[in-house]
Amino acid sequence: MAPASLFLVVAGLLRASTFGDPNVHIDEVFYQTVGIAMHHGAIPYVDVWDRKPWGLFFVYYLITGLSDAPLAYQAVATVFAAGTALIISRIAARWHGEKAGIFCGLGYLLWLEQAQGFFGQAPIWYNLFVASAALLILECAASLSEGRVDWRSFAAMVMGGCAITIKQTSLFECVWLGLYATHVLWRGPHGSLCKTAVIAGWLLVGALPTLAVAAGYGLAGYGTIWLQAMIGANFHKPIDTASSMIRALIMFVMLAPFIMLFVLSLPTMARDERRFLAGWLLAALMGLVSVPNFYLHYALPILVPLSVAAGGFLAGRWTGALALGVLVFLAMRDTQALDFEHAQRSRAAIDALATAVKRHDDGSPLFVYDGPVQLYALTGHRFVTPLVFTPHLAQAIERDVSHLSTLGEVRRVLAERPGTVVLASKPWQGPVNWETLVPVRAYALRNCRLVARVMTPSWLHEETIDVWGDCNRRN
Repeated sequence: MAPASLFLVVAGLLRASTFGDPNVHIDEVFYQTVGIAMHHGAIPYVDVWDRKPWGLFFVYYLITGLSDAPLAYQAVATVFAAGTALIISRIAARWHGEKAGIFCGLGYLLWLEQAQGFFGQAPIWYNLFVASAALLILECAASLSEGRVDWRSFAAMVMGGCAITIKQTSLFECVWLGLYATHVLWRGPHGSLCKTAVIAGWLLVGALPTLAVAAGYGLAGYGTIWLQAMIGANFHKPIDTASSMIRALIMFVMLAPFIMLFVLSLPTMARDERRFLAGWLLAALMGLVSVPNFYLHYALPILVPLSVAAGGFLAGRWTGALALGVLVFLAMRDTQALDFEHAQRSRAAIDALATAVKRHDDGSPLFVYDGPVQLYALTGHRFVTPLVFTPHLAQAIERDVSHLSTLGEVRRVLAERPGTVVLASKPWQGPVNWETLVPVRAYALRNCRLVARVMTPSWLHEETIDVWGDCNRRN
């Protein structure tokens, strides 16, 4: 079986039980919901707010243009994961042979679930762009050292630029790849003026995707809102130090097998390989600590260079097969890949919530304060606030990080007299923003009646979600 087919089959098998699950993870459900809303005229940051770059929502816009079924983005994400594994294998094969490359790619796929890379998390998309940029730089390094600049170096910069429009933290990895290419070029022949022109061209090409987005928002009169979302919001959000440190420890334990493989591979690495991978890993780590919340899926970018760096040990005649076997055992012992019943319960829960909202819909607004945001799309309701992503309303650390007042938005929405309110029976998104939760609960208790209570599973937890309906009929 060709490596590309092998990786696609393995990626599909590892994710098969969650195909079609409408509530895999709160993040990707939100991204899909934004993608659907963009087809109805919603503008990211203006009509629906988040701190993720525009490119991530554009990916979901493209996919939901084909189908708004969860299976659509999940299938495309599977292809991206398999594609990233293929690029990892090609990079590792340059130094340690095809077998080691295949083992490295398989290792990456096996560990995606461990790092909560279920389907559509942002790194699943931009890891492919960053890995492709790294491969292109390595492939053209020999030409650059001789002073010959071809299309591959510029294509690498475009790939990096696209990655940055999906997640800002990929900037660190892209900067490293640019610095590495610059270093190789600068050692070669030709004058400094010519080299400076090439490097300036690389910078321009890499910056073009972000500059294009910035120009679009600026010309539309939303430049300040976009800039605040991309930069200001990331500095305004406080860090929950205690929980972040716990997550950092869990992340280290999760990555430990690959860190060990990296250490064991060091003796087999040539100087250029060691230097390139060390720089790449350091850049990925800088991206991680730049937003030190340490959610497990934040480790997904680190997993790419770590998978490549395992190639030296995985190339061993016996050690490689043994190490891969250990990775398979560790990945599959706690896997949910075979839990098809979970996805069925998830679909039933979301259907029950959507049905409850529709049955008690009097034409008044729907307010999903703390629940599945896809209910807006499933029930045909408009967003009542740009703060659609429920943590922006329900978590204290998200208070006023956008250009909007969190409490002000809740008060404005309640003043519109929503006919249905959706919120968790018990708050689960800690630390709780009691400033917004108290008035929402008071509105529901005073004006509405409890019409549904549904145990709603995702792949990380299970919460009881309440639907309060008939709010404008009770009085």
